[in-house]
Amino acid sequence: MNDREKNQSEEEIKLTPAQMDSLMELGNIGSGHAITALSQLMDKRIDMSLTSVDVIPFWKLPEKFGGEEVEVFGILSSVHGEQELLILQIYPKDSIIKMINSLSEGRNTNSEDIKILSDLDDFSLSIIMEVGNILSGHYANALADLMEIKLVPEVPDVAYDVLGAIMNSVIAKTSETVDLMILINTKMDIEDLNLNGIFCFLPAVATLNKIFTAINLEGYY
Repeated sequence: MNDREKNQSEEEIKLTPAQMDSLMELGNIGSGHAITALSQLMDKRIDMSLTSVDVIPFWKLPEKFGGEEVEVFGILSSVHGEQELLILQIYPKDSIIKMINSLSEGRNTNSEDIKILSDLDDFSLSIIMEVGNILSGHYANALADLMEIKLVPEVPDVAYDVLGAIMNSVIAKTSETVDLMILINTKMDIEDLNLNGIFCFLPAVATLNKIFTAINLEGYY
């Protein structure tokens, strides 16, 4: 973390109920559109709900996810267009392994056997990438509609590591342009599987200002 990140804001931005509703609506639209595509991909009933939204300094993310040493899968998508941002999805290791087993007939991947990303076979990795791609695409579309612009996400990168290491990797890419993140806590129920995760928008300053304007939260910068 750099000094600018930490000094910019020691606390989360306090949203008014109306601003909270705007960001929740953004999440609901993105998840609502994604559910149809995910249900078709998985051939299973899917229910998705948002538990909370926050605007926080990037370095405070571990506080929302159990600390820097938690083992997680990270799915990072670069989004280009009239504005620039990254979309980061974070899921607990056990949730992802359960999802893979649920969608893989006859497979029984043991979570304890997965030490590095390459321990997963190509089929398992393709499941993670496709789910990440669907979610980032629909959330990017919802954000684009909110700001009345066009956004196009790239094919995501997948990582498996402790949260602190994944954060350091993302910080290396964004430290000059990103101070705050919009964080959306999600819960996805795939029949008997519960998949909890955090969905993060990491916008450049210009993009963040446009989002703030869209939800009537101006004057931060």
